[in-house]
Order: sequence, then structure tokens, then C-alpha cells
Amino acid sequence: MIWFLALLGLGLAGWAGLLSRRLLYPERRPIPPPTPAPASTSHTLRAPDGVGFDVWQLAPSSAPRGRILLCHGYSANRYQVLGIADGLRRRGYEALIFELRGHGERPGPCTLGVRETEDGLTVLRWARMREGAARVPAGVLGLSMGAAVACQMAARDPDVRAVVADSPYSRFFPVLRRALIQRDGDVAALAAWLAWWGLQLTLGRRLSRLDPVTLAPRLRQPLLAIQGGEDQRVAPILGQEFYERWAGPKERWYEPTVAHVGMFARHPEEYCARVANFFSRALTG
Repeated sequence: MIWFLALLGLGLAGWAGLLSRRLLYPERRPIPPPTPAPASTSHTLRAPDGVGFDVWQLAPSSAPRGRILLCHGYSANRYQVLGIADGLRRRGYEALIFELRGHGERPGPCTLGVRETEDGLTVLRWARMREGAARVPAGVLGLSMGAAVACQMAARDPDVRAVVADSPYSRFFPVLRRALIQRDGDVAALAAWLAWWGLQLTLGRRLSRLDPVTLAPRLRQPLLAIQGGEDQRVAPILGQEFYERWAGPKERWYEPTVAHVGMFARHPEEYCARVANFFSRALTG
């Protein structure tokens, strides 16, 4: 019996490790750049842990109204938000994009926001302190996991004055559980718990402490939450829970027939106009 339990424990530990590795090294979904691709300049920065990474800057033709950092979602790359960035640039904002770890051109592992938040804060510090930088207020925009990164940045940097969260989840574990069940069936309910604890052991963090719903009650920046009713990755009720817990002034754009991070594809011009108008009010209020 002891040997059986030991083998069972080793098997479960190995399964947890395998699942965790798959999540920390996500499949890279190819997203092509928009056509024509907007002009941008790239800069190489160094994160606090010494890892180098690139940031892409889209500058308006005149003095910027504000500075917006955009964070793409899980399994995506910078091209997922490049069209949004260009729409904000055309409306007078300086837009900055970086790729999350383990996504696009960056090596892994992805750390589910732990180190990605430090990367984003590094970008904002560089943007504020570089020679000739305009002294303008800053906001962040994130899609899905990028929205969770945006919330963590807002919790840590008072210079983040406004947040746009597109398809945000309130808690990561239900999203993980739903994704595994959709892929592997009901047996994945156990796998989700194994992956959850395996991830936390690997990353050395209690991930629930980084959940947007945990941070939201102490976030007082203005929020624009964007949600679709046909989201198959983040149950809309999780987006609603996040929105209700947000402490600061907030507004919500919800459409029942829009899929996960699908609002920009459905309404590209309206999306950029709404986001730009929100930042105009939030950053100057």
C-alpha cells in the first residue's frame, strides 16, 4: 500500500509538472500584422531580472495627449494590439507595446503576470525618464491575461492613471479549469487542481493574490471594462465579478454576441474612439 501511494504521488506530481510546463510555454498563435502595418520604433530594455526585451513605440504627429501601454493576451503577440495602438496614435496618444514572456519573439517561460508586470513597469519608467520624453499622464490597456497584468501594474504604480480591461477575468483558476475541461473533458477537473498547485510551486507565488478580483477593491483609477457575452474562455460572470469589485469610477461596454477579445474586430473604429474618449476623460480628470 505504501509503495502504491508513493507511486501515485509521484505520478500526480509528474502530471502536475507536465501541465504546468504546458501553461508556462504556451502554443504561440500566429497573428499577422495589420495591413498596412503602422510605423513604429523599437527600443531594447532590460527587466529587473536582467532579461532584455523590446518595446515598440508609436508616436503621434504632435505633442501626445497621454501615454498608453498595451498588453496582449495569452498565446498571442504584439500584433494583437497593434491596430488598437495605431488607432490611439491617430487620436493623439503615444502608444507602447511589449510582448509578454513566452509570446511572440520572446523566449519563455511565461509567468502568468508575475514577471510580466515588472516588464510593463520597466517600460513605463523608461518612457517617463528617457531624454526628451513628454510629461504626460499614463494609462494601460490589456486583453485577457494582459488585462490582469494591467491591474497588477495599476496596483503597484500610482502613475498609472487609468485602466482599460478587455475580456478580463476576475480569478485565474476558473479560467484554467474551464480551458482544460473544454480540451480534455471532465477528467481535467482534477488536472486543473494539479496544474494550479504546480504553477504556484514553480513560480513561487500565491497566484490568487494577483487575481484582478483581489486587487480590484483597492484600485481607484478609472476603469473601462470591455466584455462579450459569447466569450468561451472567460465566463462573462467572471468579468462582471471583476467589474463589480472595482473601487474606482468605472464604465462597462458589453455586447452579448461578441467573443473573447472580439470587440475590436467587430467594431475597430468605434473601439478606438471609445477607448480614446475614455482616456481623454480619465487622464485629464
